[in-house]
This record gives sequence, structure tokens and C-alpha cells, in this order.
Amino acid sequence: LPYSHFSAKSRVMIVVITAFTGLISPLASNMYYPSITTVRDDLNTTQSGITWTITAFVIAMAIFPLLWSNLADSIGRKPVYALSMLIFTCGSVGCALSRSLTALIAARVVQSAGSSAVQSAGAGTISDIYPREQRGTALGIYYLGPLLGPCLGPLIGGYIGQDAGWRWVFWVLAILGGVLLLLALFVLPETHRRIVSKTHSIQSVNIPPALSFKDNNPLLDIATVRYPVVALSMFLFAMLFGTYFTNATAQPLAYEGIYGLSQGMSGLCFLSSGVGCILGSTSGGRVTDLLLARHRRALEAAADSERVEDIKIPAEARLGAMWVGISLFMCAVIICGWLIEYELALAGVLVVQFFIGAGMAFTFQSLGGYLIDVFPTRSARITGVQNFWRSLWAAVIVQLFPTMHENIGWGWSYTVMFFLTLAALLLMQVVVFRGERLRQRFGPGPELR
Repeated sequence: LPYSHFSAKSRVMIVVITAFTGLISPLASNMYYPSITTVRDDLNTTQSGITWTITAFVIAMAIFPLLWSNLADSIGRKPVYALSMLIFTCGSVGCALSRSLTALIAARVVQSAGSSAVQSAGAGTISDIYPREQRGTALGIYYLGPLLGPCLGPLIGGYIGQDAGWRWVFWVLAILGGVLLLLALFVLPETHRRIVSKTHSIQSVNIPPALSFKDNNPLLDIATVRYPVVALSMFLFAMLFGTYFTNATAQPLAYEGIYGLSQGMSGLCFLSSGVGCILGSTSGGRVTDLLLARHRRALEAAADSERVEDIKIPAEARLGAMWVGISLFMCAVIICGWLIEYELALAGVLVVQFFIGAGMAFTFQSLGGYLIDVFPTRSARITGVQNFWRSLWAAVIVQLFPTMHENIGWGWSYTVMFFLTLAALLLMQVVVFRGERLRQRFGPGPELR
């Protein structure tokens, strides 16, 4: 029996739509950054006040995927995508019509609640239609959406805000949400393996059981951090994404305040990290699949011919090349901070932004694929958990960065984020080299299919 009844073309179409829908949350989060001073002046508020429109969005982006992932595992992926895009569209309209800071913050929370569904459910969709050995490449394409948002958002939003005004940034997002709603309703098929298995003949692996109301509890998902491999992975995810997100929000300050660029040109500079994200995500996914294939060949060569079918590749095999991406990311981060501190050539800043994007995407792919391999029947829910922890830390560090920047400058602020990420990376080596033993002793149990 096939793992999935969808044809190769159908699966590619599903991945593309999922990635495009996954783009919407970070796009909505970042698209109005270049207009933030204009919004502040128009709503007659302070810099601290307007920053809450960012922080509230990120906090909601941390919490709501936990609810969406449970709902997606209960009723299926398709209705969750459709409902979430309807909520997002309404929230975007609310942002465009806001006349006060309070109204804008409330509308941003609604917008975030709707857009964040695919942050968790999308990984579940990939796990639904691709077996483990092919999942890395598909995840690489899917993660392009969430990772390109912080790069494309300021680019698109910069020119829209400059030429049409900041409210049109949200009108464009509302139109985009409407298009995605139509795609979810009329083009995207249901992929949930439990639902699909009722009408199609597929392999009976990675089919999650129906959950009772008691089991369908986001707090139980958050509690997976009791497992050492999950806790250490989440810590690295949080430090990595927090640094990346803070860098994305801080760059317009440098481009416009230090290098004197216009709002539109400031957004254009984000293309550098965007191209890096594309390269890092696509290559990272392919590399993790090749690592699994290499481990399988090595184990098959050492095993008896009668036992080949029983071979289980440890999930930690996906982490073998992670050090390449994260080393690139960390070196680029610290160099970027000091380039801006001494107001050195903008070209140098753009070059290291490329490597920040590439390193982040490559590492993100390895870590995300690892957690899905550890929780194959709860892929959407574990992705919701990692989204919770990384978004929560991103909200904290984004709120702290203006104070850090004012007191210790660009160079030392980026150096602090470098050492936080380094600490997480060093702890993660326990998972890389002893992860399988940790899982055998402390859980979660092996379920690698």
C-alpha cells in the first residue's frame, strides 16, 4: 500500500499552498515595520506603546497554534485552514480601520490568532503525505513560508506604506487572506491520515488515534518539555528564532537611522536574508534526507538480510549537519552587530544578513524535522509546542532589545544574543550524541515510521 494516495503533483500542490499559507503569519507580523513610526504619529502614541502592536502579535502567535494544532488533529487540516484564514481576514480589516492604539492592538491579536494556525498544522500536513525518508525535502519547501515572511514583509510593506499609506498594508493582507480562504475551501484537499484512511487504502502508520476532550489539551502538549530531548531542542529553537526575529525587527532602525535609506529602500535590503532563507531551507531539507538515507544504508549493510525490515533509524540522524547552519548563523550575527556598531559599509551588513538567513533556515529545518520524527503521530502538536516556546522568547527579546540597544549599543546587544544561542547549542550536543539513550531512559518512546 502507498504511504499516501495523493499523486506526486498533488502533493507538490499541497506543499506549495501550505507554504504560501504559512507565509501569512510572519508576513503580517513584519509587513508594517517600515511604517511603524508613521503609525505611531498617526495614532498619537509613544514608541513604547506602538511596540505593543508587535509584542501582542507575537504573544498571540505563541499561544494560538497550540489550540489550532489540537483542533487540526481532531477535525482535520482543511477546516482549520479555512476558519483561520477567515479570522485572519477579519483581523486585517480591523487593523486597517483602527483609529486608536487599543483598537490596533486588539485587531492585531485577532489577526495573529487567525494567521498562526499553519505554524503548527502545516507540519502536520507534510507528515500526512510524505514518509519519513522524503519528509525533509518537503519540510524545506514548507519552512520557506514561515522563514521568508520576516524578509519579504518589510520589503513589500515598505513600498506600500511609502506610496499608499500604512492602512493599505493591512488592506493588502486582508485581500491575501481572502485568496487563501478560497484556496482552503475549494482547492486544498483534506490530508489528515485518520480521516483519509476511512476512504482510501494507505499504510496504517502515523495515524493518530481519535482524541477525547480530556486528551485534547494544549497544556499536555506544553508538558512535553519534561522530556530532556524536547526541553533542550526547545531551548535552542527559542534562542535561535529570538535572535533571528530581533535582528529582523531591528534592521530598519539601522538602515534608516544609520545608513540613511528611505522606507522603501530599507525594505529592499531584506532581500539579502530572504535569498539566504531560500538556499538554507531547501538545501537543509535535502541534506537531512540524505543523512537518513546514509544511516539506513550503513545499518542495512551491518544487519542480516532477514532483519532489514526491522531497521529503525534514530531521529538524531537528522541533526548530523546542524552544526554547519548554526555556526554560519552565529558568526554572521556577531559580525553584523559590530559592523552596524562602527557604521561600516552597508554592503558588508547585507552580506552577513544573507548568511544569517541561510544559517537560520538550515538549522530550523534540521530541528523541526527531528521533533516530527520523535512525535510522528503528533507532528502538528509538537510543532505548535516549538512555535509556543520560540515565539514566547521572541516576544520577550524584541521588547528588551530597544533598552539593550540604548544602553550597550548594537555590537554588545548582538554579542549577548550570540552567547545565548551558543549556550543553547552546547547543551544541544547532549541530544546530538546521547539523544537516543535519553529517549530510551526518559521518553518519549520510539515511534519512528
